[in-house]
Amino acid sequence: MKRSRWLAVTVLLVFAAAVGLRIRSHLARTNESRAGGERATGPAASIPVPQDYVADPWVSPDEVDHGPKRIISLAPSVTEIVCALGMRDRLVGRTQFCLHPPGVEAVAVVGALMDTSFEQIKSLTPDLVLTTSNSGLVIDRLRELKLRQEAVPHNTLGEVYTAIERIGGLCDRPKTAGALVASIRADVQSLQEAAGALNVPRQKVLVALGELPVPPKPVWVAGPGSFLDSLLGLAGHANAAAGALTASHGELPLEKLLTLEVDVILTFGEAPSETQWADLYRSWSGVGSLRAIREQRVRRVGGREWLSAGPRIAVALHRIITALSEFR
Repeated sequence: MKRSRWLAVTVLLVFAAAVGLRIRSHLARTNESRAGGERATGPAASIPVPQDYVADPWVSPDEVDHGPKRIISLAPSVTEIVCALGMRDRLVGRTQFCLHPPGVEAVAVVGALMDTSFEQIKSLTPDLVLTTSNSGLVIDRLRELKLRQEAVPHNTLGEVYTAIERIGGLCDRPKTAGALVASIRADVQSLQEAAGALNVPRQKVLVALGELPVPPKPVWVAGPGSFLDSLLGLAGHANAAAGALTASHGELPLEKLLTLEVDVILTFGEAPSETQWADLYRSWSGVGSLRAIREQRVRRVGGREWLSAGPRIAVALHRIITALSEFR
């Protein structure tokens, strides 16, 4: 009797340990996926990484069956919103630049703004085609084909929330969209407060819309009013290009760039090797005197997928805070 009791206890303990290990493993994978596979180090390591609502959506129970059955997205930000509203399985078409969440690459590519395949779009018989508000010619062609299309804003931080609510309304998921917006706003506010507590000196930051070109040439950067400009402000820093551009993004000639005070440069693209970093600093040091180059203060935030103003803006803010937290 005692032997059977001990055997039962042993089995129970082994089962509990296995469950605990599985839970810890799941949480580790979740935290890594939320951080995009890059863990924060230094002062920002204590700041929790916000949830990736695109990969891990929540849907209001009474809206699970709502919405169009066949959706085509013609922008990465729109694709992420559709997935964050729990309609990833409704996507039948996307652009080649729609790369998140993982698995979305299985959805058919119908081209982007400059190479849209309208024949393929029509053949997919969509219930709804979603575009961004700067897609004028594409919108006109979709109307000619008598396809239901809707355009949403996509540039500023406020427009991210507007786009989520707009698509939520179009897809009959207003409660889900409202909850998503509220969650992102709460994450952003929490991160802003956490960034302030780090007491990192205010830096003048240039945000390159891609990689810093080698050899050096004019750079496309985020300007005033862009969502990246807003995220810099929330992180407690200033946009070095704010006085040089009047639009939300634009190209800075090298001679203009040299007139700016640039403490740090943030880039988006493939992770450079040590050799590529060395080449970058060597090449740019010949252009002129920039503190960000002289003191090797160029930091990569992530790949180009982070240039999309979608539901992952809080995670993007966390990445910016992390990248700039070392400059104490």
